[in-house]
Amino acid sequence: MVPRRAPRCIVWLALSAALACGRRGTPAAARDELVVATPADPDTPDAGSGLGLHPVNANVYETLVRLTPDFSVAPQLATRWQLRSRNTWRFHLRQGVRMHDGTTLTAAAVVWTMRRIARAGGGPMGIGEGSVRVIDDTTLDITPTRPARRLVEQLANPDWSIMAPGPDSAPRPVGTGPFRFVEYARGDHLTVERFDEYWGDRARLRRLTFRFLPDANARLLALRAGAVHVASDLPREAARAARLLPDIAVATSPVGGYDALYVNQQSSAIRRAIVYALDRPRLAEAAWRGTAEPALLLGPAVLLGRSADLVGGARFDPRRARRVLDGAGWTPLPDGTRAKAGRRLALTLVIGPPDFDIHRVMATVVQDQLREAGIDLRIVPLPESGAYQARIKSGAGDLWTVAGELSDADPCVVADLAVRGAARRFLDACRAAAAPEDAQRSAARALRVLIDEEAVVVPVAGTYRVWGLRREVRGFVPHPSSPSQRWDRVSLATSRVSR
Repeated sequence: MVPRRAPRCIVWLALSAALACGRRGTPAAARDELVVATPADPDTPDAGSGLGLHPVNANVYETLVRLTPDFSVAPQLATRWQLRSRNTWRFHLRQGVRMHDGTTLTAAAVVWTMRRIARAGGGPMGIGEGSVRVIDDTTLDITPTRPARRLVEQLANPDWSIMAPGPDSAPRPVGTGPFRFVEYARGDHLTVERFDEYWGDRARLRRLTFRFLPDANARLLALRAGAVHVASDLPREAARAARLLPDIAVATSPVGGYDALYVNQQSSAIRRAIVYALDRPRLAEAAWRGTAEPALLLGPAVLLGRSADLVGGARFDPRRARRVLDGAGWTPLPDGTRAKAGRRLALTLVIGPPDFDIHRVMATVVQDQLREAGIDLRIVPLPESGAYQARIKSGAGDLWTVAGELSDADPCVVADLAVRGAARRFLDACRAAAAPEDAQRSAARALRVLIDEEAVVVPVAGTYRVWGLRREVRGFVPHPSSPSQRWDRVSLATSRVSR
């Protein structure tokens, strides 16, 4: 179920009251204990091995390589790696790394983790039960079951973090991160504490607690009341007003996600008319209210490097949209809607999660803009994820809202979202490319086919995370990919969080 948001007027009234009241004092808490309000609870019946990783990364675990803010990879538990043969990568582990149970990290933990991935289907890398061969305690080879030149970039996804060997239902998660697990209260909070034997610089905070508050307005009000230090995913409609609060700072990450429309329509003329009829900057502003950027791509341009310029994106041109439909034989009726051979030009837009409330606003603007071109649009709202996914799989609908956040450095993923026709050849070339630059170029060419030539994907917005921070928070740097958010450099100058 997608949580319903409070009416916008309530949000503005609450913020107005906060502005009027000014800064309020609250009981002091420890200066090295940070409380973060986050939307989602892991919602697991016990503290299994995935706790502290989903849906918030509490920095309990680490990957072989980490995802940098510019969507490249850097050493983490692996200090170096090389392609040994056509499909085998050799990794050299960092030596002397302690796990939270006191054991030393060895290749055995990587073997166990990769087998766990294999049992779950192998991930996009194609990991199999026998994909890992141990050379010695700190050296191992990984050979996926299918060609995987992008393996290193894919391993930056925290989903593939290295875990201590043991049952998935272990009583507490054990990793190598700067924080170790303390407790989990279902529906309430997850707490971790500094791991003093961490291989890198010790975390500045002694303790870190994530409080689960599904409603975005509740997170903002908890932040203003001093119940938390940090609130993730502030309500978009209130972010601008929140910047005016004297004790609150608003921080945004670089673009790390996308919001787009997928056009499921056989007629090339109709697809192109839709693209020309849509004013994407206006769409992004209306739906995201200044907390997203109009987009020409799916995801951040930095993921494609210099090849991002290969994708141009059609510009808003309503006259051209009408000319395209005229040329295809669609003529206006008295009410402005076009028709051909007795059939009205009526389409269906299916909207769903994530960001259902935002998509609902976006859909009404799309409806208005397509009406100007003579296209009648019916909106089908499906807030339930299951119903929405089932509708997409059935192929029913002419347009669908799609949104997501990138979680690794693999450029091929941006072209793997809606691949059809000639784009498949470029996607295959992306996956087979030896050099990252060649992979970026092939991914950009695939997107050029999907966006510029075939007009089956209409990028609307490049999205980013919006965080609220109390003024005493120091060292917080929003990562464009939320699963890779780090907390070990965060500290508190003072604390006013209530118990």
